[in-house]
Amino acid sequence: MNDLNTLISSLSSDEVGAFLAFAKAKNQRTDVKNIQLFQLIRKGVRVDLDVKIYGKANKNALHALQNRLKENLVDFTATRGFSSDSQEEMQLFKLVLAARIFLEREQYSIGFKTLKKATVKALSLESYAILQEIYYTHVPYAHLDPKTTLEQIITAYQENEKRYLIESRLVMVYATLQKTLKAHPTNVYQVIKQQLAVFDISIDQNLSFKSLYQLMRVVTDAATLTSDYAGVSIFMNHIYDIVEKKKHLADKHLYYHLEILYLMAGTCFRNKDFIRSQRLVGKLQVEMQKQKGTYKKQFLGRALLLQALNHNYTGDPVRALEEIQQIQKPDLSAQLVYITFLFQQQDFIRARKKMNDFYHSDPFYEKKEGALWVIQKNILEILIYIELQQPDLVASKMRSFIRRFKGRLEDLNEQRVLVFIKLLQRHYDHPYEITEESFQNKVQQAFEWKTAAREDIFVMSFYAYLKAKMQKKPIYEVTLELLQQPIGSFKEKWTRN
Repeated sequence: MNDLNTLISSLSSDEVGAFLAFAKAKNQRTDVKNIQLFQLIRKGVRVDLDVKIYGKANKNALHALQNRLKENLVDFTATRGFSSDSQEEMQLFKLVLAARIFLEREQYSIGFKTLKKATVKALSLESYAILQEIYYTHVPYAHLDPKTTLEQIITAYQENEKRYLIESRLVMVYATLQKTLKAHPTNVYQVIKQQLAVFDISIDQNLSFKSLYQLMRVVTDAATLTSDYAGVSIFMNHIYDIVEKKKHLADKHLYYHLEILYLMAGTCFRNKDFIRSQRLVGKLQVEMQKQKGTYKKQFLGRALLLQALNHNYTGDPVRALEEIQQIQKPDLSAQLVYITFLFQQQDFIRARKKMNDFYHSDPFYEKKEGALWVIQKNILEILIYIELQQPDLVASKMRSFIRRFKGRLEDLNEQRVLVFIKLLQRHYDHPYEITEESFQNKVQQAFEWKTAAREDIFVMSFYAYLKAKMQKKPIYEVTLELLQQPIGSFKEKWTRN
């Protein structure tokens, strides 16, 4: 049922209409119930579906109907994909097949012309796998082709084979790194470099948009794990420069281009390069309109989230709150960011109310979003309870947090999170100490400080809470002060009044 809900909720309004037409064309009877089930699920109905459809309880019939509807949706998705996103690649396969038939029938002139057409198109699409099939077809008949030589075809075949093998190896690198990151290695960047070396991967223009996206994805995953986006900035910019040099191919690889724009915009935001991040978000919003907005629904929420984050951290919180509430079906990350915005504006009651929407257990959320999301959620929850003066909940949450995450945070070399929790405990137990110089000295000595430019924006947001309490100033005001002029030591910015 979850798969069915996901399939239906992912459809755009145009796709809903297209699916209904598709389903009606396939149905052999006019009183079919699969369309009725589809419409009920779209309306959000989840209970007593069998009673609403059959007029009585009939779980077995409903289960069979759900399976038929899911099969129809899968069939529709594949059919629509062949007719749109994969149209050019499908056309290439048809050309290769036609060329083989012509050559086998000794219709060499039309056969070689068809292969030539397929080759030019495949090169423009960076379809190295299809090019392998083209050259494989061409080589046995090369001696009969008056417009090329066997040596030229073999050379092209070998060059393409190198690119094809690099793409294949990169898939293995991507899978290996994703698995490795789940184990939280101590030095993730060293692991990435080692894997690229093991599989002999060079990052250059020969890599396709998909491969460049996969590299950016695994690098940003590593940066998120270590809260060190500054450390991957040069690497990300290098990949993006390659993408820009290949931008004449971007429309042919629209999905991966959109993903690349999103990852780059997010990296710029985390590195506090707000102007560039906003520019990339704007470009993302323009590009997602292409191909009749095929990917708009998939990327609109993410674009709005980044837009809201940029506005929030550049002094426009009202606009940020408006934008984040425009996300129609916010994912868990967007919901947590919304709570963060409310907290920074010291709207603690609304923040707690939204936090209560997370009614599942931490292990449930960890499976969906990862440990770091759960850690951020727990810290934010503790801060909300502190502000709402709920001592029992503060004490309970702190004990639970230390018990559950201490070992993992130490493995990640993130002892500063534990230090932060201890300082919060000290502040809560002795609230009048926080404005004293002794507490400020304790804070300065407790952390291993990074430079302001290197410190992650979300980590700085948590530091801002402590400083706001020490200075008796609004949380949001202090947050913006810490983000300004990101040069020099963050410790100096912290101690500066």
